[in-house]
Amino acid sequence: MFIKILPGYGQAEKESGMDTSSILRLIEKAMGLTDKSPDQALQYLDEALKKSAKTGFDKGVALASIKMGKWYFGSNNDKSIQLARIALDKFEKNTWGTVEHKAEAHLLLAESYDEKGQTDSSAYFYYLLGSEMEAGNINDPEFAVAVFTKLTIFWVNLDYGSVSNKEYLKTIRRFVEKANAAAKKITDQEDGRSSVYFIQGAYYHGIRQFDSARYFYKRYIDERERLKKLGVQRKISTLFNIADTYLQQDEPDEAMKYISEIKEIGKDPAKTKYLAFYITFIDFLTAKALYQQKQYAAAIALLSRTHEELKKTGSHFRNEIVESYKISADSYEAMGNYKKALEQKNIYLELYDSLSKKDKIDMISRLEVRYGIAEKDKELALQKLTLTEVNNSNRNKNFLLAGISLFAFLIVVIFALWRNRNVSTQKLQLQKIDNLQQKIKIERLNASIAGEQKERTRMARELHDGIGGLISAAKMNFELARKKIPQESAGDFTDGLKLLEEAGIELRQAAHNLIPETLLQEGLSAAVAAYCERLSSKGTTTISFQSFGEQQHIGPSYDLTIYRIIQELVHNIIKHARAKTAMVQLNFHPDNSLSITVEDDGIGMKQDGDHADGMGLKNIHNRVKELNGSLEIKSETGKGTGFYLEFQPENFETA
Repeated sequence: MFIKILPGYGQAEKESGMDTSSILRLIEKAMGLTDKSPDQALQYLDEALKKSAKTGFDKGVALASIKMGKWYFGSNNDKSIQLARIALDKFEKNTWGTVEHKAEAHLLLAESYDEKGQTDSSAYFYYLLGSEMEAGNINDPEFAVAVFTKLTIFWVNLDYGSVSNKEYLKTIRRFVEKANAAAKKITDQEDGRSSVYFIQGAYYHGIRQFDSARYFYKRYIDERERLKKLGVQRKISTLFNIADTYLQQDEPDEAMKYISEIKEIGKDPAKTKYLAFYITFIDFLTAKALYQQKQYAAAIALLSRTHEELKKTGSHFRNEIVESYKISADSYEAMGNYKKALEQKNIYLELYDSLSKKDKIDMISRLEVRYGIAEKDKELALQKLTLTEVNNSNRNKNFLLAGISLFAFLIVVIFALWRNRNVSTQKLQLQKIDNLQQKIKIERLNASIAGEQKERTRMARELHDGIGGLISAAKMNFELARKKIPQESAGDFTDGLKLLEEAGIELRQAAHNLIPETLLQEGLSAAVAAYCERLSSKGTTTISFQSFGEQQHIGPSYDLTIYRIIQELVHNIIKHARAKTAMVQLNFHPDNSLSITVEDDGIGMKQDGDHADGMGLKNIHNRVKELNGSLEIKSETGKGTGFYLEFQPENFETA
């Protein structure tokens, strides 16, 4: 937890004729005891709050409330929210409430709503924080590092496990860069340098580069402990993250070392109550490690106990808790207890649906797109205003110069030269406006394509984890029922189970087709080659693939759209053309343009000039139009059809 006494907290003040310095000293004492003796710290804060309320000392009420809200965070998030709102109300109504005061309240509200699962409210306060930080209104560099760290963790947790896109990574990198810039302003250079190791570890954790994440996490603990600036909560969260990286790579023995270290910290009687919330989630991490070690019974016992304990805290179902029910189901299945496995699997599926990330990702995407377009619209408005001012100025000066030109030819010449320069300026302004309008158009196009890609990702995840989970649960149910039916009916059940297994395979294939893994990992050329080879091996049409030139990085959104165009064309050939052979060719030109040829030796198309009907080409035309590409179709009855596509580099998104 970030703890800092802001400027002015230790001053002796006189308000309403009362000595308030004793109240401020109580708050300072509490801050010094937060890690060492949290219960004593709470007593001091409670005393300061009561004295402030009794004497009408609003500043004391606000400061004590925000510090108490931090104390209750994790164990009683409703209390944290209540106290943060009291503090925020006092900060906003008084002139001494600075931007940094309000930002501290916004940070507590954002974290508390996040822990309660109220993502919309949490995102609102995180967005306020991001705006304040981007505007440069917060001057305290230590607080700035803390805020950018929280913003990074919020984004990582929000989208963790989905296909990361360029904007998502760009946003996280921007927060990391801002934190590094703020850290350089910290007076103590060692303090500043070490303070950003955690956010760097979180960044690599989020993009699943676990070795790099562990390097920075461990450096953070070592350096901050050496400087005696490592709080208990941050140490636990860092150890937790290190253990998680090992479990992500199926290395439970290494993870257990860090889990044990956290449990040792929790044995301190002075910290047991203070750390109860975190210790509960450590039990979930322990259960995951036990499962990976194939200690299924121990994992089930630990999960059952921690599920009951968590219900008492009123905490919302986080990703870790939802995953714990899947671990429980898999453990029961491994032990042969299909009935319990089915029960746990059903709970997991229900919670998975309620914790779907689609709404959260769409909400943040809307905020980012709205923010980006608003900035460009504002810039466009400024450009137009500048042009209007130039035009008005020209009009007034033209009248004046026209009168002067009657008296002197020299003045006319000067005016002509001046006017030419202003015309050039106007043309330049108009060109800038045109360029900016084009950028906005491209920005909106990128947002539309990115939205489509996210929706396909969501559908693939729903097919694989949602419907796939239901098929798996049904299969376990049939396995359980088969033990109770007569032997003469066992064959029918076996056939049913085989059909369920085949349905699961087909479903996974459908999910793969929505977002091909080869496209994400190896690029467009490899994905198209694999697709052609797969269809050629299964059908009567032999499909060959050729690729020429050095493959350029176009961008994930454009790669996927072009892949879909080729997929649709090949599908139409197989379905309608009655072709024996077909050919798909990609040609990457030196000027970065891309041409695509798809030809077949089939029956050809109708020569009525309407290629959009008959073979379902309307979707292909729309996709090509989205990328500002060109499509030419040549066909002759009985001699096949050729599709020729061109995409120019200026229409591609930048890497």
